[in-house]
Order: sequence, then structure tokens, then C-alpha cells
Amino acid sequence: MLTADDETTDEKIAELTKIKLNIVRKILYILNENKLTIFRRVRDKRSGWFVYYWNENFDYLPILIKERGNEVIEKLEIRMKYEDQNYFFHCNNGCSQRYIFIDAMELNFQCPECAGGILEEDRNVEKVKHLKDTVVQLRQN
Repeated sequence: MLTADDETTDEKIAELTKIKLNIVRKILYILNENKLTIFRRVRDKRSGWFVYYWNENFDYLPILIKERGNEVIEKLEIRMKYEDQNYFFHCNNGCSQRYIFIDAMELNFQCPECAGGILEEDRNVEKVKHLKDTVVQLRQN
């Protein structure tokens, strides 16, 4: 259907897959933004419309996967550093919000969500360990 050797139009892909043409085009544009497809545009002499002929470019896929993996690792490292460098507090009534020490102190360690709970230390040692383990595992792959 979409190969490196044969050009295919978006209309042909929509016909073969029975997916709406606008959805096929959105997918092709996303793939193209990520350098996984290439196309050439030709004006149809009868209608005046442009016809797009698509080819796959999956040779770039390993590079894309590596780049995305590095982005994930970077975000995890930022989160790990944030978790490691802050003291967190949560409501003893089970409210969902977490607060860093400065914010908890400004709230006088009273939960603003339920207005009755006390903010207690939220030990995040396991979260930090999990983030570190995940980063190490991703770096090995």
C-alpha cells in the first residue's frame, strides 16, 4: 500500500483501507512531519487540483525512536530531580493535591481542598527510586 518503491495517492490508501480520506491525510501529514513519508505534488490538468503521491521513508524510524526515547529520558530526569530536591506534603484526608514545603508552609499545613485536613509529609523515596530505575533501564536500551 505505502512502500518506498511505489507511489500511492491518499485517495487510493483511503479506498484500500476503507478509512475516511481526511483521516488518511491527517495520518500521512503526521508521518511526514516525522520524516517517515515523502511526497510529490502534481497538478491534475483536468481538475486543477493537486494530487499527492506518497512513499514511505521508514529508514528514518530508528533515528526517530532514539530521539523520542532521549526526550522521554530527559523529562524523567527533570521529574526525578524535582522529586529528589523537594519535600512534599499531602492531605491526611486523602485529597489528591501534593504541595512542596514552601506552599504547605504558606497554607499553615491546612488542606485548601477539603478545608479540614492537615498536610503531612509525603515520602517520595519510592517515586525517586522508580524514576531512577526507569532512566537507567531506558539508557540501557
